[in-house]
Amino acid sequence: MITRQVFLWVGFVVAVVLTLLPAVLLDGARAEDATPTPEEYVGHVGGDSQLLQPGEFELDGRRQSCGQRPVVIDNKLDDYGAAYPGFLIMNPRLLDKVSTPVKQWIFAHECGHQFRGPDEETADCFAVQRGRRQGWLLPEGLEEVCNFIAPAKGDSMHFSGSHRCEYMRKCYADPTVR
Repeated sequence: MITRQVFLWVGFVVAVVLTLLPAVLLDGARAEDATPTPEEYVGHVGGDSQLLQPGEFELDGRRQSCGQRPVVIDNKLDDYGAAYPGFLIMNPRLLDKVSTPVKQWIFAHECGHQFRGPDEETADCFAVQRGRRQGWLLPEGLEEVCNFIAPAKGDSMHFSGSHRCEYMRKCYADPTVR
């Protein structure tokens, strides 16, 4: 689930750094910048993955946007979505199994990591406030999101799904969100 976000980032960074290190050492072209690009991610995972430019990704016929960040489609990703500095990764194979409000919340949550950092609660709050502000997340949709994350167990990096839901309800109800 979304709660493995940080582990995905770390694992991907290690894999890409180990893959790219010989080339970097040989030509020094990217010695200062070992952060992979979306193109490098697509090249690394291969298969049917593809890179979409900002605003090209759609969920149930609705265009999704996360500023100027592109989206990588990766049907082999072991989660619904992930965020890497500068781009999002979405797994349509898994997204097809959840409702539209949940899909949009997942995308907005990953986008929240782009703008607010790796903290899960902050990304959760960003997502529900964005959904409320943009009109695609109604109270019924928030309950669908809560039902989706309710089974998530807490760990050293994340609160339980029920705790996250309680926090999202507060964020959603915040009267200062316009």
